[in-house]
Amino acid sequence: MIRRGLSAYAIFLASDLVISWLIIGMVLHETLSLTQWGQILTVNLVIAIVEMLAAVRVLRVREQKIAAMTRKVQGMLQNEEPAHILLKKTDPYYDLTMTINQLQTHQQQLLREKAQQGEELKLLLSYLPIGVMVIDNYRKVELANAAMAELLQVPISPHRHPFAQDIQQYELVALINKVFEDKETRRQVITLPGMPTEKRVEATVVYTSTSEDFFQILVLLYDITEIFTVEQMQMDFLTNASHELKTPVTAINGFAETLLDGAKDDPAILDQFLKIIQQESQQLSELVQDILSLSRIESQSVTQHDLTRVHLGAMIDDQFKVLQQLAEMKHVTLINQVADDVQVVTDQSKCIEVLKNLLSNAIKYNREGGQVTVRFEQTATSWTLHVADTGIGISQDDQSRIFQRFYRADNSRTKQVVSGTGLGLAIVAELVSAMKGTINVQSQRGVGSTFDVIFQRLQLDE
Repeated sequence: MIRRGLSAYAIFLASDLVISWLIIGMVLHETLSLTQWGQILTVNLVIAIVEMLAAVRVLRVREQKIAAMTRKVQGMLQNEEPAHILLKKTDPYYDLTMTINQLQTHQQQLLREKAQQGEELKLLLSYLPIGVMVIDNYRKVELANAAMAELLQVPISPHRHPFAQDIQQYELVALINKVFEDKETRRQVITLPGMPTEKRVEATVVYTSTSEDFFQILVLLYDITEIFTVEQMQMDFLTNASHELKTPVTAINGFAETLLDGAKDDPAILDQFLKIIQQESQQLSELVQDILSLSRIESQSVTQHDLTRVHLGAMIDDQFKVLQQLAEMKHVTLINQVADDVQVVTDQSKCIEVLKNLLSNAIKYNREGGQVTVRFEQTATSWTLHVADTGIGISQDDQSRIFQRFYRADNSRTKQVVSGTGLGLAIVAELVSAMKGTINVQSQRGVGSTFDVIFQRLQLDE
């Protein structure tokens, strides 16, 4: 820039000398000597050189300012933060530099907001229980959260890579490819392989487009395994409950009709049929009671406690008397090893229901001539009730599920004809949890099972 300015000034200087010469000649109207012309030209040349030096300085200062503004704009383009350019208000570049400074401030604010939004998005995605993956129009992964990696059970690289590197389940790959082809959002329930068990997920593949040439695919995976399991258990419960309701009702109706048709005239048959009707009615009553107990638990009424001081040994003896007939039918011996002086602070009605269900199961699933033993122990902070039987036991696979609602470990019960809805242990678990306790099971097939119910030691003033 300085070179261009000097060239222009040299042309201007030569023109100035010629014009000065002509003007002086015209004004004086006389011939000047060479010495006089030399003096005039010398003075003019000196003045011109001074002007030129001043012009060079001005041009250099302007070039420095323009270079500084250029470097600043280039730095802004590279997301750098160059220092502001400060000029006096009288400077001709003042307004321009202030505009550039304001532009940089605005840019930095936008970058900070963008970075903050990016961090918030990453934080949100990291804690989001839904698997999220963003795939660009080149079928490469731009973003994926931890939930997606967990559902797919593969480590997902943070760098762009083909989505097929992470997703290898055929149904999900086909669903994504279908969205790429049709450019329409699709949804499907699919099964993902996994350890220890497979997962059922609702896959939603969303097509989003910001322009004709650019679009993205958003893959959302929502784990519905638990929902699916509960629905399946409810269906199993309805099937089982329908059967359990139908069986005693059919028996009662059939034997009642037989008695009305004349069998009541035979005393022996009358007693036999009435006993069967009574047993079937008892089974029907237990089924209804289980359903009512589950309904009461779901209504949250179990969260209210009525604490009282309970003589635990006497309460166990009372339950033994209630279940004595059932125990005699299977020749099961009931043993209470809880001392008479043992007292605990608990909700008596809930504790009785827990004990009744545990003892009833221990008798039903016991072997002929077996035993059911109840023991007690306590520490400074807790007390534990052990209900042990010598029955058929529970398999390892079933032990993790026996406390689920509606579940019956049918495989472990095939050698015994035991009716029920599969609600007993689920009710026990709900009641124990409501009383802020825990329940554990230790069992071995063909040896027996022991259920340990652990509660905190409480005081009545609590």
